[in-house]
Amino acid sequence: MTTDPRLNHIEQGFPPRYVAEARDALAATVAKLPPAAAAKLREFEDAALAGEGAVGAARAKRDEVVRPVTELRTTVAQSTAPHPANLERLAQLEAELEHREEVLRRFQTERIAANVAFGGIHRALEALPSNARLVAVPAPEPKKSQTLTSVRETIVSLKGDIHTLETSAPTIEEQEAALRAAIAARAEAGRPRMDRAGRLKIAPTANAQSAALAVACWLDPEAVFETMKQDGALREGGAMSAAEKAAALATLRTSLFEAELAEEVLLQRDGGIRRADADPFAILGVRVEVGAKRQAA
Repeated sequence: MTTDPRLNHIEQGFPPRYVAEARDALAATVAKLPPAAAAKLREFEDAALAGEGAVGAARAKRDEVVRPVTELRTTVAQSTAPHPANLERLAQLEAELEHREEVLRRFQTERIAANVAFGGIHRALEALPSNARLVAVPAPEPKKSQTLTSVRETIVSLKGDIHTLETSAPTIEEQEAALRAAIAARAEAGRPRMDRAGRLKIAPTANAQSAALAVACWLDPEAVFETMKQDGALREGGAMSAAEKAAALATLRTSLFEAELAEEVLLQRDGGIRRADADPFAILGVRVEVGAKRQAA
């Protein structure tokens, strides 16, 4: 037996327990997929495998031409007066080589796209908790005005709105409450305690400055709060409370999921290249439900 330094375990001819557990967990999640989604997942897996085979076959065909082209190029380069038949044959083979390389590049592009889609779905399913439910979502009927470009513009806009809202500042009241809570938590570390020997002690801190701050927070938390406020500890307040922000984000994420469902319908109908960051669950046409909460994954 040999030790694998990457995994720090003894190779025994079978995978470690955590690998088997992850495989079983993924199999259990896949088993929950509605029939249409399961069939689509198999299609992606088949496409990924077929892509590997197509690339291998195209590479083999390309390699069949590489050797004679290389040999003829060498012969022509070493001759001061290349034979016309060699030049003609080299031109033919170079054209054939260019064609076969183009075919290989096309299959490589298709293989990458298939692997990206299948890999993204695979990772998304692996990340789901064991209590997740996967519910089929009816494919929306595209509106007459909708095109792949217009839907993708909507997706970009919604993602921008979500990012802006997620990174927006809390309200002043929420920032003040958070600062007071932080001061109160630090005050607990600065609260003096008497040990069995009758000596006053505070909780261990990283250094003297940290200890001094903890004691100050215990002695006069309001003074610490006002000083930090004057020193600019608070940012300009946002307009929405945490509850309002959560509700707005839920609405935006629902709209985004619906837009990605529409995008997938248009791709299936009209063709096109799938985005690398497309929502795996929108691709499969399923909604994720965890417990009593529903998430438009």
